[in-house]
Amino acid sequence: MGYQRLLLIATAFAIAAFLTLVVRIAHPHHRQLALTIYGVGWIPFLLSVRQFWVTYSGHLDRIWVWRSHLAVAIGMLVLAWAFKVLIPVERSPLLEMDLDQLPATLEADLQQLALIDDKMQSLTTELIDAAPVSKESPAEALSTEQGRQLRDSWSQFIEASFELEVLKARYRAFYQVNGFTHPHPHAQAFLIAYGAFVSQYRAAAVVTTKLGQDGSVKKLLDDSNQRAGIPDGSFTRLQMLVTHPDEILRLNAGRAYLQLMKTRLDKDDPSVARTETHLSEITRMVFTETAGFVNNPLDILENKASHAWYPLQKGVALSMASVRTVTRDYFISRQDLVEPAEKLLPGDIMLTRREWHLTNLGIPGYWTHAALHLGSLEAIDQYFSELSFPDGKSATEIIREQYPTVYQALQGVDEAGEVPSVIEALRPGVIVQSLTRSAAADSLAVLRPKISMADRWQVVLAALPHFGKPYNYQFDFQIDSALLCSQLVHKAYEAVPGLRLEPKMSGGRLLLSPNEIAIKYDNEMENGNSELELVLFLDGTDVGQVASRDADEFRKSWSRPKWHIVFEGD
Repeated sequence: MGYQRLLLIATAFAIAAFLTLVVRIAHPHHRQLALTIYGVGWIPFLLSVRQFWVTYSGHLDRIWVWRSHLAVAIGMLVLAWAFKVLIPVERSPLLEMDLDQLPATLEADLQQLALIDDKMQSLTTELIDAAPVSKESPAEALSTEQGRQLRDSWSQFIEASFELEVLKARYRAFYQVNGFTHPHPHAQAFLIAYGAFVSQYRAAAVVTTKLGQDGSVKKLLDDSNQRAGIPDGSFTRLQMLVTHPDEILRLNAGRAYLQLMKTRLDKDDPSVARTETHLSEITRMVFTETAGFVNNPLDILENKASHAWYPLQKGVALSMASVRTVTRDYFISRQDLVEPAEKLLPGDIMLTRREWHLTNLGIPGYWTHAALHLGSLEAIDQYFSELSFPDGKSATEIIREQYPTVYQALQGVDEAGEVPSVIEALRPGVIVQSLTRSAAADSLAVLRPKISMADRWQVVLAALPHFGKPYNYQFDFQIDSALLCSQLVHKAYEAVPGLRLEPKMSGGRLLLSPNEIAIKYDNEMENGNSELELVLFLDGTDVGQVASRDADEFRKSWSRPKWHIVFEGD
């Protein structure tokens, strides 16, 4: 057999391996099959080299005569590299999910991507504005105040980039959602993965080209920040993100695949428009900021940056991408809540933290969820027994008359036989559930407003009308028809003067994050005029390892980085 035919066979094997992997032939063993086909493809290639050597012996002194073999070899090696970069071998957590739940999950995560992308763009502008750098007069030194502001902006920028990294990790095996049987979910999963990547890449390109020209700024941003969990060499690592061959391959391969997937997505999908806008800006920067892109790899070689960038590089943190679909015990168990449950009163504010949840993305700060403790119907009657109600009625009789749907829900029991005692806004909407289920978290804090019993009753009555409202995916307090978790708490306490919870404008939206409630406590304790007192702080570091901490420890908790648990567990 001639060497040309052997080369064609080798090429055919390489193409077959690619199609096997993409089309998922012989699933779930398609990866092993593709690797086998690819490996076998090297046999005819090597036989072709031997045949060529024998046929043209004595005329092989010039490299040009090997051009066909070199082209095929390079093509096969590039194909192997592309497989490695573009098609990761890990199993996607989406495959563990009920197909009926997948569309809602994808829509919710597209909302999360939009929120984080808005924040990423805002923080990129803020970071550049904080650095006194210009092409005309590069800064030679930074003042103490300038350095502090720049560090703060850098820390927030890295946190947003970290959030995008987590979203990428969840969806990077998007291709495992079959594009033939489920074309729309496949396209959406790709859009989330690629949209997060492009948002992160665009921000990295803007920051490194704008700030990379100034030595003092680079040095400051490359220094470690232990409190924020930022390692040495973080700015140089960001430069590597922009110019690394793997990232450039992902950028351009994704750009081509996006054009194919657009036919499966809604015509006016804002996520597509946002991603294409970022791509256009990146293309423009390549031509207008050429020096920055050229200098990046040179700077990396010179500085020999640390490989540490995100704590995601630690194996334990990779579980973040699959928490929503893979069962994991929370650090706080039912046993941990038995004694504390007796201390809680109606109107107490619960703050929780669940590590490695994608729902943490887009939510500023360490504490990411807030709920309002009501107590069981029996506990409500017992606590408010000293109040005088019309016609001698009890508190729960008032609830039954005014809010029969909530009353009926509070009468039920869950599968564990526990009665509802907490009202909160989750992705299904505003619901009531047991304390054990609501406080199933990795860290829990309970804050008690310093208000009267009568005011607490007003808080309960103000919260109940919101039962059944949908979740507020717009993340805006100005929307009243749907609620966020902290928005429910805010609306409940609008009815009384003893607790001021003041939403702030953030990214064009009016918001009050759960973490802001913890910050409020810390600030007011510092001034000695706190409207809140700490009832409980359970701080978990692993399953079965939960510590009861004091007010001083809680006051520091709000400043923890999102990846606090990685360092806590070391």
